[in-house]
Amino acid sequence: MQPTLPLWFQRLAPDRRRRIELAVAAATEARLDTHAQQALNFVAVFAPRLSFDQAVDRYIEVLGLTGDEAQIVRTRALVVLGETGVAEEFARNRPNSSRLNWRYATPLGAVRFVRRRLRRSAQEDLWLELSAARAEEALIRTHVRHALSFVDMLEDQLPPTRAVTLYLEQLEIPAARARSVYQRALARVAAVELPRLDLRTPSDAPDRPTPRSP
Repeated sequence: MQPTLPLWFQRLAPDRRRRIELAVAAATEARLDTHAQQALNFVAVFAPRLSFDQAVDRYIEVLGLTGDEAQIVRTRALVVLGETGVAEEFARNRPNSSRLNWRYATPLGAVRFVRRRLRRSAQEDLWLELSAARAEEALIRTHVRHALSFVDMLEDQLPPTRAVTLYLEQLEIPAARARSVYQRALARVAAVELPRLDLRTPSDAPDRPTPRSP
């Protein structure tokens, strides 16, 4: 359930209220699209070892998605896989099962099998951590872009800090991700609004062309 907008929101002109409501809807849609794309990236990474639906479920678990959001992301990702034929391609290229077979039916063979599985597990853990980091970065970039649209729409009503905070509250962004979005969005505002001290010496300045004689 989306959080209730503050009382001052009701005093805004109807067209302004509508713009903010549409901005919240657009940001929510962009978040779902980003999640779906990153879930597909999980499929690309883990396709050799997981079925495509298992990879999507792994993404949902790692990113902590629940309820309707989890179902929407799963559906979107699987629909894209089905429409593009990627799922069939992954199925054809998936290696055979890594279960213990007759080749390892000796004590030494069993030890080698266990070692191979341990190496594989360590590699999957690394892939998982890298993939999760990539997904988090993509989500943060998406939220920063939409948070800045809140800053622009509310510049005559709220300072940037409160506008970004309102965005974070409306989208119910998890605390760790919200801190990154808040910092990056305000850094973008600062880059535009605040002066910089130019410490370059005259010798560091680019040479100006000598005027031509008439």
